[in-house]
Amino acid sequence: MFRPNFAQDAPPESISVGGADCPVNVDFRIWIDVLDLARELYPTVGTLEEARHNARVLESMQRLAFGRALKASPAAVLRAMMEFARGYPTMVGEGADDGGDGEGEELLSFDYDINAIVLAIEAQYGLDLSYRRKEPFHWWEFLLRVRGLCGDHYILRVMELRASRDTRREARLARRRVRLPHKPTAEERRQLEALRAAAGDGEKGEDHAH
Repeated sequence: MFRPNFAQDAPPESISVGGADCPVNVDFRIWIDVLDLARELYPTVGTLEEARHNARVLESMQRLAFGRALKASPAAVLRAMMEFARGYPTMVGEGADDGGDGEGEELLSFDYDINAIVLAIEAQYGLDLSYRRKEPFHWWEFLLRVRGLCGDHYILRVMELRASRDTRREARLARRRVRLPHKPTAEERRQLEALRAAAGDGEKGEDHAH
């Protein structure tokens, strides 16, 4: 049996970073924001400005999760935070909980779809995770509730439409109505800037040719 698991182990209230246990804000709302910030990190750093950008983003992530920036190495902190963000181990393969369909299409956004997610959890489990809840609700338990959603909840129908490969006009229109707005990552922005720079260099070359 995978450990830790919900049947035998309470979800952690701290994260081990560099051998030290650091108390962490476990509320699901905080971790939705943490993961949203993580999209702003460059996976590889090519310039000093990118390194400074990553340092600023990681500091913001830590202040959300720990209330302060930790003294451990940035790599160790980020690794520990992303491990915690996965929640309880699952039987499914890596990446199964990233909200994707395996082909790069995003099917679920904790940020954009939060209203539908909260309503589905309340309908299925009788658990109110709306603004009325003042006490923290553990991120790991939130993930379990989301993974356990079944039936005809609106958010599940939306995810089904987003995953559809039906090419008929009606299906394409339905898919367009529920499509997630694209939120580019730092890496995607870097690639776009590189393409623009290359296009600009090409135009300058053509000007010189004339």
